[in-house]
Amino acid sequence: MKWSYFIRQKVKAAALLTGILAVVALASLSMIQAIQYMEQSIESVYADRLKPAVDLVHLSELFHRKRLLMQSFLTGQSPLMIQELKMELVKDNAQSDSLISRFEKTRLISAEEEKLNVFKADMTAYIKLENSVLRLEQTSRRKEAIVLFENQGGKIFQDGVSTLHAIADIQSDIGRKAVKSAHRQAAGGFIIFMLLIAVCVIVGLVILALLKNEKLIDRKSELFHLN
Repeated sequence: MKWSYFIRQKVKAAALLTGILAVVALASLSMIQAIQYMEQSIESVYADRLKPAVDLVHLSELFHRKRLLMQSFLTGQSPLMIQELKMELVKDNAQSDSLISRFEKTRLISAEEEKLNVFKADMTAYIKLENSVLRLEQTSRRKEAIVLFENQGGKIFQDGVSTLHAIADIQSDIGRKAVKSAHRQAAGGFIIFMLLIAVCVIVGLVILALLKNEKLIDRKSELFHLN
């Protein structure tokens, strides 16, 4: 009788512990996946949002610098000669191309790609306009150069700035969503952690119950032998 009871208890305990171990294993895997996802989210926010955001700032600065260089030259406030101005513009264009190329290598959504293509078109149009302005200047047609620079050039410049702002807004929105997703994963990981603690408590209670039952059976067996 005693041995059959022990066997039944051991089978129940084994089945219970097997189920608990399965839950622990699944919870552990889920926690590992949550941690990996959070790590990937953090890396993505840095590589695909924070660094490109800095590149956008530098790109905007270069765009404004080109505008100011040309404006200062046309108004006679620049100490640069026309060849020196051309060299400065070529250098700024090369830096802008490098920043755009680096930006394109990041993970972009379709809206970002679309806006970036628009900005590249604005940049190309603006460079052509700069060349037209400089040609007018070289042929002593400064007034025409100023009109072209202020009117058509001003519109292209504002379009380019607006496009950069639109890209920055998209970057901010995607980054915010990535952070929220990471927070949800962290909350899920906390829940899984509490589940593991609860499972450990249950295992402890099961072991205590088994030990208590074994002591009670031993006492009954001793009383039976005494009688």
